[in-house]
Amino acid sequence: MEKTEVDIVVSWLDDSDEAWRAQYLRYKNEKDGIDEEANPEARFRDYGTFKYWFRAIEKNAPWVHKIYLVTCGHLPDWLNTQHPKLEVVSHADFIPPEYLPTFASDTIALNLHRIPGLSEHFIYFNDDMFMINPARETGFFKHGKPRDMLTLVPAQTYEEFNHFAINNMILIHKEFSKRDILKNSLWKMINVRTGIVYLGTTVLQLLYPNVSDILHFHLPTPLKRSLYEQLWDRHFESFDKTCRHRFREVTDVTDWYIRMYYLASGDFEPQRMHRFGRLVNIKYCKSFERMLRSNYKVVCFNDDHTLSYEGFLQKKEALQHAFGNRFPDKSAFEK
Repeated sequence: MEKTEVDIVVSWLDDSDEAWRAQYLRYKNEKDGIDEEANPEARFRDYGTFKYWFRAIEKNAPWVHKIYLVTCGHLPDWLNTQHPKLEVVSHADFIPPEYLPTFASDTIALNLHRIPGLSEHFIYFNDDMFMINPARETGFFKHGKPRDMLTLVPAQTYEEFNHFAINNMILIHKEFSKRDILKNSLWKMINVRTGIVYLGTTVLQLLYPNVSDILHFHLPTPLKRSLYEQLWDRHFESFDKTCRHRFREVTDVTDWYIRMYYLASGDFEPQRMHRFGRLVNIKYCKSFERMLRSNYKVVCFNDDHTLSYEGFLQKKEALQHAFGNRFPDKSAFEK
């Protein structure tokens, strides 16, 4: 049986931490301010469900080699920091000092390869992404390559992510023509693992002279340290410029580019991503319990910046209740 040493990296933030909030407000209220559209409060809100993230990993991914918990310095008071699989990493432990302090998730994610001791193969989770059912490491890596699905889509035209998608694709177009992408990945795009809807979208995009965008499933991402290093060498100026921004700016590239690169280069193994996981907008989800009982391996419960604070508190309570029912047993990662 194939064995690849796989780590997990998960980033977490307690937006109620007084020291963090004081620093956050200090930089937010500087003379020039920040782009509120690219930095809504929803990007910083905590569900209070992080202990269930660990319970789910302990139950459903016992194969994980190490879990690297990335924070700005604070930790949950319930966390057992002595767990042999747990490595706590603060931003200052791996992000170059010229990029700190940072309140931009892209800066954190673009520097993950610098984490001391991190394995070549790792999976990046946000703290709103949960492994709700058992999954093997081969669900994320096969023959040493990331498992994923390449779906071509029209250029995005919604909210601030349109800017980031365009910026990422500019870099992709510097590396690959449409002919290159088809040569590298055509039979990985069009195969039995591609759902009919996604296949149809991809085929329609093949009629156009250029690749407009690549669909991001917003699920835990399998990544390789060596690819990070390679792309930092190739695009240092773009990555460095992004990381020097304290908050997200519409001129930034994102860590999604790294995933897009391995898809465009064909350095991946096909996976039914639409069946493997699901992105759920908490504003519109009517039953968290039903979603947690689904057959998906992973689910991302994504916050919505149009959700009022009162509405968020109601969803937060419902999420905590649903997770308490789904994963009631305390994990070894808790004191």
